[in-house]
Amino acid sequence: MGNDRIKKVLNNTLQGEVRFDDISRTIYSSDASIYELRPLGVVIPKNAEDIRKTILAAAEENIPLIPRGAATGITGGCLGSGIIIDCSKYLNSILHIDPEKQTALCEPGVIQDTLNEAVSPYGLRLGPDTSTGNRATIGGMFANNAAGARSLRYSYMANHVLATELLLSNGETLSFDNVSIEEWNKLCQGSDTKASLYATCKQLREQLSSEINLRFTPMPRRVSGYNFPSLLHPDNFNLCQLLAGSEGTLGITTQITVKLSPKPENQKLCLISFDSLENAFEEVTSLLELKPLALELIDKDIITAGKSSPALQSELSWLVEIPAALLVLEFDGPTSSEMVRQTAAKFPSRSLIIEDIATMKSVWNLRKAGLGLLMSKRSYARAIAFLEDVSVPPQELAPFMRSFLALLGSADKRAGIYGHAGAGCMHIRPYMDLRSSEDRRTIESLMLATTQLLLKHHGSLSGEHGDGLIRSWLNEALYGKKIYQGFRTLKNAFDPHHLMNPNKIVDGPPLFQNIRKSPIKTPSTFLDFSKEGGFDLSVDMCNGNGLCRKKEGTMCPSFQATGDEKDSTRARAVMLHSMISNPQNDKDIGSQEVHDILDLCLSCKGCKTECPSQVDMAKLKAEAQHHYRQKHGLDLRSKLIGHLGYYFSWGSVFSSLANNFNKSSFGKYCLSLLGFSKSRSLPALAAQTFDSWIQKNHQASNQPSILLFNDTFTNFNNPEIGIAAYKLLTSLGYNVIVPPWKCCGRTTLSKGMLPEARKYAEALLNSLQNYPYLPLVFLEPSCWSAFKDDYKSLLPLAISNPIFLLEEFLLEPNTLKTLQKASKLIKRHDVAIHVHCHQKSLSGVGAAHTLLNLIPGITAKIIPTGCCGMAGAFGYESEHYEISQWIGELVLLPTIRKMPDCTYIISNGTSCRAQIVEGTKRPALHLAEYLNGILF
Repeated sequence: MGNDRIKKVLNNTLQGEVRFDDISRTIYSSDASIYELRPLGVVIPKNAEDIRKTILAAAEENIPLIPRGAATGITGGCLGSGIIIDCSKYLNSILHIDPEKQTALCEPGVIQDTLNEAVSPYGLRLGPDTSTGNRATIGGMFANNAAGARSLRYSYMANHVLATELLLSNGETLSFDNVSIEEWNKLCQGSDTKASLYATCKQLREQLSSEINLRFTPMPRRVSGYNFPSLLHPDNFNLCQLLAGSEGTLGITTQITVKLSPKPENQKLCLISFDSLENAFEEVTSLLELKPLALELIDKDIITAGKSSPALQSELSWLVEIPAALLVLEFDGPTSSEMVRQTAAKFPSRSLIIEDIATMKSVWNLRKAGLGLLMSKRSYARAIAFLEDVSVPPQELAPFMRSFLALLGSADKRAGIYGHAGAGCMHIRPYMDLRSSEDRRTIESLMLATTQLLLKHHGSLSGEHGDGLIRSWLNEALYGKKIYQGFRTLKNAFDPHHLMNPNKIVDGPPLFQNIRKSPIKTPSTFLDFSKEGGFDLSVDMCNGNGLCRKKEGTMCPSFQATGDEKDSTRARAVMLHSMISNPQNDKDIGSQEVHDILDLCLSCKGCKTECPSQVDMAKLKAEAQHHYRQKHGLDLRSKLIGHLGYYFSWGSVFSSLANNFNKSSFGKYCLSLLGFSKSRSLPALAAQTFDSWIQKNHQASNQPSILLFNDTFTNFNNPEIGIAAYKLLTSLGYNVIVPPWKCCGRTTLSKGMLPEARKYAEALLNSLQNYPYLPLVFLEPSCWSAFKDDYKSLLPLAISNPIFLLEEFLLEPNTLKTLQKASKLIKRHDVAIHVHCHQKSLSGVGAAHTLLNLIPGITAKIIPTGCCGMAGAFGYESEHYEISQWIGELVLLPTIRKMPDCTYIISNGTSCRAQIVEGTKRPALHLAEYLNGILF
């Protein structure tokens, strides 16, 4: 048929999306593993029929198919050279919930946390709870036979999938559920495909029962190979249990019926510190006698990384010291308080009881972040997943780990270690440099030696993540020839032509055949990337864990709106990586492809904090845009946006005329020719600038002096905010100095105009030398972030002035006391705060919330939003208007519409306020306006 032909056939027959372009093939070539494998193309089906048609078309040309969910796996299980079928974007509906039977019928793309949220009102949840639950899909969990931290009670997915619909490689759809042994025997007597599959399973049961009992020692966690123990159930047979963990190699699941479980209640934690890993492992067996809901281990490397992680460090006040190892025991139910105290009593000087919900959540956040934290080390010698989830019976854990740590020491290597100690499943990530041939040899030898250790201790290479590309080559050594041949027999029965995710579980490729390429090009950069270890390492830090696919928080607003992999931070990092790692690629980071994939990055800086590896895509985008401008020049719209302050300064002279033009149909038409959306009006210019007002009204005093930064938007668009801030700070006892307006360069940074941004920054910082060491207070968070963050990479000049956002400065003890005294006459005020993305990323959401709740009479709450969607000029641009609205409608706008009219809306970002006012018709105030209005 040929590649062009199958692409045409698929485009003509599918309702979903067909992508065979270079960008799509590149971004789907990676997952969270150490591999990359460029697919032929990508299909994003809208329904099961799309998958069936894809299977039939691919079969004609002998093209493999690789199903994919969130691609959070660490084994390369969803990579392949055929056609990727991405089930996450559209096939993500919960089709039915039956609270009485405690079941849910799901499409494969349903996210674990989404399902749990939907069934929570019934007091239910899905038992297995992976650490990637805010983006992992039910289909992916089924394919990996996922478990999670509470597997001591819930085991893994094989025990929670009741029925499934499976599309085979011949296009047939078969349904499987629980059958008795008698029904199984009857099914084998038919002549159709289903009968043939049941007959094969029966044959394997009869021929291999003794070998299965020998090779599959009972243990809590084992997902290497096919789940042959499910063949031996004495009373019934559910083929779903055999399909669990099959990694899409037997067919593609289109519907899954899962069993739900009652939610744990009254949970409590007991933390036990150890001075060595070995001592922690020695206690596991005795602690299991206490019947905990979870028994997890966190090692020193993760704790240390958590302490320095921007996303976690503020949550870890309970960590007074950093032990070598920490065991976390969770108990639930009516006796949980008694059990944590009983446990703590066994370790009187080394235990900590945690019972409040917020602190328990922070402990679990640290544990769930383990993988990302280990990968956050800015070095090419990083924590590599190849023995990531070795598993042994819990009673064998201590001797196995002693032997393994000795083996690791003999190779002169160390590892980050954490995981499900109670289940005998440990996540072990030795620090290796994949560029080193010596380290590659060490990896292979360690895998071979560990396999022998596991055989000695009746263990498995995987207790959670499966085989994929990284471990399938060892399955024959692990299980022996008879079982391995049984695996082949099963694969051939379901998929005779080996088109379903081939080379996983059986016929695995050599260990390093598809290894991810390391950067070989180091582009010359305008920005300073030395803190990140260089531009190449900054890009390479993306480990593919896919946290940018979550639906909450700030990172990544465009993905949250579209649910499309190409709009994730991961996809952008993969594209940049391809430009600096592929020797055959003659393109660079200034290419059109990079420009296109970065187009919907809003530069919110959310990834700088929320990404476990702190991949700073806003900075990478600015650099890439600079290279693009160098190649392609600067369009007129970018010039206007970049030098907005300059044009505002001219327009403000004729503000009334400029505003009328902006609002008129003719004006909007003219602006649309430049690429601005007709659906928005550009910010109105004030009749009087803040500069002009200050010149007329400033009165020096003998009070302590501070600087108030006069940003472009305050000066030309909203001088009332500057006036309110000036009056507020003056009333609080300060001599407020407002230096003449100078642009900080934020608008040029947003357009990759880096030489211009540097000039703006140099001019501004030179002007501030007239006011050394005075506190510098900002009203606009994006300008504050330029000083706090971007200038460090843009120019070497040091900033002597301590810098504050207004709310940060008002929290200074003396200022706060004065504020509180002035608030005595305030009647009850309810306030809702939307925090600017840059502020969330660089200092968190707490300052304004803390400040307002310390003022008597005010009750403030944070609106649980991510990005507002406007992102400076982004939402004004015609090609971005629609997605800007989508992002606003995720949380921010609908939440505000539901608020009582008497609630004050506070938002300090200029673009945020514009989005709120336009989207809700509700007024949004700057904090300075609000406080000055109610206090003075």
